[in-house]
Amino acid sequence: MVLAFLAVNASAQFTLTGELRPRSEYRHGFASLIAENEDAAFFISQRARLNFKYGKDELTFFVSLQDVRVWGEVPQLNRSDVNSSIHEAWGELRFSPEVSLRLGRQELVYDNARILGNVDWAQQGRSHDLALLKWQGEGNSQLHAGFAFNQDSERRVFTTYTINNYKTMQFLWYNYKADNTGLSLLFLNNGIQHSVDKTVFSQTTGGRITQKLAGIDLAGSAYLQTGRDGADRKLSAWYFAAEGAYTFSENLKGALGLEFLSGTDFININNNAATNRSFNPLFGTNHAFNGHMDYFYVGNHINHVGLINTYLTTQYSKDKFLLQGNLHLFFADGAIPEFGFSNNQMDAYLGTEIDLILGYNISPQTSIRGGYSHLFASETMERIKGGDHTQLQNWMWVMVILKPTLFSN
Repeated sequence: MVLAFLAVNASAQFTLTGELRPRSEYRHGFASLIAENEDAAFFISQRARLNFKYGKDELTFFVSLQDVRVWGEVPQLNRSDVNSSIHEAWGELRFSPEVSLRLGRQELVYDNARILGNVDWAQQGRSHDLALLKWQGEGNSQLHAGFAFNQDSERRVFTTYTINNYKTMQFLWYNYKADNTGLSLLFLNNGIQHSVDKTVFSQTTGGRITQKLAGIDLAGSAYLQTGRDGADRKLSAWYFAAEGAYTFSENLKGALGLEFLSGTDFININNNAATNRSFNPLFGTNHAFNGHMDYFYVGNHINHVGLINTYLTTQYSKDKFLLQGNLHLFFADGAIPEFGFSNNQMDAYLGTEIDLILGYNISPQTSIRGGYSHLFASETMERIKGGDHTQLQNWMWVMVILKPTLFSN
């Protein structure tokens, strides 16, 4: 069918690519501290994708079919299951060389993916249903405007949204690059269904700047969050990050950085009368920022005591080999009292995490990655996460990545 279609569309561009990504994981303290009476978990998950991309004249059309499953979760003689879906399905119309409009289900990846990212580590990934208007300036500037309005079904009356997601979202993103400097500005308005007849809105405003200076790559980000959170509490939170990266040689590079996500005092976390001071990174690829064991902001730690993360990363690559090591020191921003009704505050130090990754590129289409992470948790971490901080907390994984180009004209 593809060949017959291309025979009459010789000027069109068509690519068909695939992806298969099985990953085995051993979890002994992943995402939350393991307790003394709990055993480790082991499983193999898998992502399979088939990507179709067609382009001709003013139109680009893209569909990504996806199947995500854990080996064994579906019986061998099953007739159907719910693991298959459409990850992306969008069409982009180009009105001119500068202006285009993309409609449909699509990934959003901006800047370093801290606020808007595709969460590619998760087997299912993240995509949005929205309209995206794009403008590309004559120089190195561009402006994107996104508009989304979600419903859980076609309705005759009312627009109450019952799925745990934003009901409506709009954002403006501006980016400018000149020589060794890059600047991005973001405004994002996020609407959450609070009650049957009420939607509450929060605003995230800020930006990111990058600068190459004397062999050092500098980057800084700052954002403010205002408005109301999903519980209709007043929201006043902020985020700051700074990083310096240096390339020591052709094969070795490293970076030193700090992230500060403001938090709410522990006693006010569930207090609807108190101001929510916890910054939420919203739709970012959080796995890449605060330790690979996902203790923070990966489906958890939202509207909590915040996080101060100081880190050191190193990466060595040569030929087909890759070795990466990360060190994180975690601290809470919000005050955390001791157990019981004590007025004594616990130490803000939460723990130290070490992440190691080893990779080998078998071919341009095939690679293998493996990793080991170890967390040295404090008593304060146990206070907010539960479990037992004196137990061994570690995580291991191995992943094979196959990305063949099946057809391209």
